[in-house]
Amino acid sequence: MGLFNNKPILYTTFVATASAIGILVKELQTIKSLNTEFQHPFIYCLTLHLSELTGIITYYLIYRKDDIEEIRVSQLNSKIKKTKMEIHLISIPAIFEFFSAAVGNLSYVNLSASISTMFDGGNTIGVFLLSIFFLKNKHNKYNFIGVGLLLLGLFFISLSAIKDDSKETDLFETIVGIICCLLCNVFSSFHSIAEEYLLKTRFCHPIKLIGFEGLFGIIFTFFFILVFDQVRCPKSIESICIRDDKNGLFLDNLDMAYRQIKEKKIIFVIIFIQFLVYVLYNYSYIIITDVADAATNVVLYNLNAVFIWIFFLLPIDKENQEKIDILQIIGFIVLTIGVFIYNEILVCNNGNNYKDENNEKVNNKLLDSELVDETDN
Repeated sequence: MGLFNNKPILYTTFVATASAIGILVKELQTIKSLNTEFQHPFIYCLTLHLSELTGIITYYLIYRKDDIEEIRVSQLNSKIKKTKMEIHLISIPAIFEFFSAAVGNLSYVNLSASISTMFDGGNTIGVFLLSIFFLKNKHNKYNFIGVGLLLLGLFFISLSAIKDDSKETDLFETIVGIICCLLCNVFSSFHSIAEEYLLKTRFCHPIKLIGFEGLFGIIFTFFFILVFDQVRCPKSIESICIRDDKNGLFLDNLDMAYRQIKEKKIIFVIIFIQFLVYVLYNYSYIIITDVADAATNVVLYNLNAVFIWIFFLLPIDKENQEKIDILQIIGFIVLTIGVFIYNEILVCNNGNNYKDENNEKVNNKLLDSELVDETDN
């Protein structure tokens, strides 16, 4: 796939763009316009899905001809067990991605950027559980050890968030932020597994998949905007609500967002930069899911927390500047070790890991079947 055929470039693009998105989201939320911070989850979702929509254009301009030929050749190969993609199926990962993005955006409101990002490492737990039921994956003891360490790491990070005094939030708001992070992990896990399942069982180019995810995502976003734009927010959950310039609380307020953007043009500039970064992020993300798996995405995504943390530790942004916290450091180290053990990066078993052994068995079976075919002929 062009430049992304080079794995180091592909992985570097993914980590760099994921880090940039986390920084841009936090910076955007702290810009004050009309005496109110710009905190609109549906604008964030719309930006994400519009960037994905470019995939449809890219697919039909660049990849469609080669994709049709690849499908034709693949259908002649009886070993490839794939069926035709029904476009409506793409709405399944799209709806999970929409909720993941919306809830994840809310977590940035009540938690520091680095803690919100570190919680994303918990996606591995969801991917682990869902892969058993939907992808019929088999797991060994190292996967279970990794998941155990992930849970322990998330526990330390949660404690760090609760005792975090670098933000002017009370305990309730912090707990709401942690809940939003956990919900984001749940939706994100379903999204990753749904994408991986479709790519492995259906004939569908990954760029086409992400393009139609964007189309369905835009439909979902406008539907929920029309609903939540009219819903007043109870004061008990005001920490995840939008306050307009008349002191009214809403789950979101599109008119307020428009007037804030009109008041401060820098908001539009950041949103546009976020859109461009998301285009690169989406392409690298879906290609990694196609050529590797959902777990690889989680491992790489876990690395961007380091860069986001370093950025907000530096005295670049005084308002969002974070402090070094020992619990957060311990939590992140344990979380990272858990992710690496889960994916058997730190584990060797007589020179071969479990996946290598399984792959060898599969390859041997394929070789045996080919030899039988040749003998029959």
